[in-house]
Amino acid sequence: MNPTGISINKESWMLLREEPLYSARFIDREGTEELALVIRVEILDFFFDMHPPLMLDVNPWQSSQGVWVVVVTYQLPSPGGPPQMGVFYLNPQVPADREILRKLSQRDTLSVIFLSEDCQEHYTVSITQDPQSFTQWQSQLQEIAQKTQGPLLSADTDAEFETAVRELEEGLS
Repeated sequence: MNPTGISINKESWMLLREEPLYSARFIDREGTEELALVIRVEILDFFFDMHPPLMLDVNPWQSSQGVWVVVVTYQLPSPGGPPQMGVFYLNPQVPADREILRKLSQRDTLSVIFLSEDCQEHYTVSITQDPQSFTQWQSQLQEIAQKTQGPLLSADTDAEFETAVRELEEGLS
């Protein structure tokens, strides 16, 4: 794993301090091709020589109403027990999410920033995606981009997307 030069602005650092441990968030620097996944962890040193430090999967899903949801799941080892897992959803109709998806589909590597619990220290690595998985993501994300080329949403909330996420979660339970 190679160290990277991703930087995060002060406002983003402040927001990350409020995130629960082991929750992952994408950091997208506007006007650049930089994209990173940031995760606060209890014991930063635990991840220094871990390979891979993170398993990431991206799965597009379409609701019965035709609304696309991109499901991002992740799993990382934990120093004190079972692996930590999480999931979050990206909406290809929201400009910020669409940009993250575009960048994600163009890079076979992803910068991962592990933050100490107090956000005072960090460790940044670049992980290489599995070539077969990356090719599949790339194809799926490009297909979604073509199918959702209409006007992007300007509102902060999308009731149709929220309904689609509920449908997805109900189908999983």
